[in-house]
Amino acid sequence: MEPGPSRKPALGVIELGNALALHPVSADDATELFAAIDRNRARLRRWLPWIADHYAFHDALRFLEQSIQRNEEGTALTMVIRSEGKICGAVGLHTIDYPNRATSIGYWIAEEYERYGIVTRACRALVNAGFQDYGLHRIEIRCATENHRSAAIPKRLGFVEEGVMRQAEWLYDHWVDLTVFSAIVNEWEKVSE
Repeated sequence: MEPGPSRKPALGVIELGNALALHPVSADDATELFAAIDRNRARLRRWLPWIADHYAFHDALRFLEQSIQRNEEGTALTMVIRSEGKICGAVGLHTIDYPNRATSIGYWIAEEYERYGIVTRACRALVNAGFQDYGLHRIEIRCATENHRSAAIPKRLGFVEEGVMRQAEWLYDHWVDLTVFSAIVNEWEKVSE
């Protein structure tokens, strides 16, 4: 089957084990999701350009509405990460470039859930879904060159470091360089065997 927006993989919960799971976003997540972002605002703002000073509940709600629509259309996939039922972060396949069968992954996690390998497990599950369910050929992870914790995730997953995009992202008041990592479907199949 050819990939494309008409190909809509079934959206469901992805169990990661140890009371961890990925859930497709829903409007019911708004209050809890915003609270997690708000508690971690200063830390997340260091690397994520969408957490402006004025980021508010209505911004989280609008993001959820757009994400739900894109999930249903099959043009992206956004999921919350739940630990023992509580939202502890989010992970997603950004807008999918179907002609090139490619996308990138974004993620964040609340501070109290760091250092447990949660994001690595969530990304592994999303890469599997991207290749198996969405028919993708290439998946990237881009992160600021100074964000060593984020860069450790694609390295652990066996992504190939391709290089640095100079001054590729505007982060509130300055430009940051982004390191680009990628996984290709046939290489991923060998790594994940």
